[in-house]
Amino acid sequence: MSETQKAIKDYEDLIEEDLWTQEIPGKLKEALDTYRKAENGLMALQVADRDARRSQQRVLAYCLMRQGNVLRHLGNKEEASMRSERSIAAARACGDDITLARSLLSRGTDKITLGEVQQGLELLEEAHVLFQSGHSHDHQQGLGWYWVLQADLANAGVIEQEPAAIVEFANHALEVLKPIENCPGIARAYAARAQAHEKLGNTGAAAADRKEQKRYEVKVQSGESDSG
Repeated sequence: MSETQKAIKDYEDLIEEDLWTQEIPGKLKEALDTYRKAENGLMALQVADRDARRSQQRVLAYCLMRQGNVLRHLGNKEEASMRSERSIAAARACGDDITLARSLLSRGTDKITLGEVQQGLELLEEAHVLFQSGHSHDHQQGLGWYWVLQADLANAGVIEQEPAAIVEFANHALEVLKPIENCPGIARAYAARAQAHEKLGNTGAAAADRKEQKRYEVKVQSGESDSG
């Protein structure tokens, strides 16, 4: 491994550590600071080799996507949108379908939060197709999160779906995410299904799902999970 490749890998590890130690626990401003430092470091690298350039763009796309997610949660929709747009450009440059699909999912969410619902949904569907194109762990993880987003958007009234359909969206998410133990996604899927059951008047089912939601949230906080 060249020094450049090692530096890229070190930045990737830093981003992943930041996700678990700062972003997921809710230390969003601290997480954003670290992501920005990683971005600056990646951009400053002198990369001449083609493979190293692709690796740099892949990690940069991930870094920008994480920044977009944090900024969205902080309420800075416009800046989040700018980061997700840059994330897609880097993802296309790296030539990796999973990286592109993740960036499309993030960009689609940003479009929806900005009121550009149809464009956002089209980006989500483009990501959906890419996630369905393989059976790797990353493909499954992305597919599960696609269904979580569909359930959340329907529960929020952004897309029109009956509660029974939302239950099915959450079921799809759980079918994919439970085997790979993606606890953040599993917790979100149970939360979405509980909300749909509440709308249907299924109080017992809703209560059971809320219990499972909390159980998986505890796993997330204790680190017993794959990343989201």
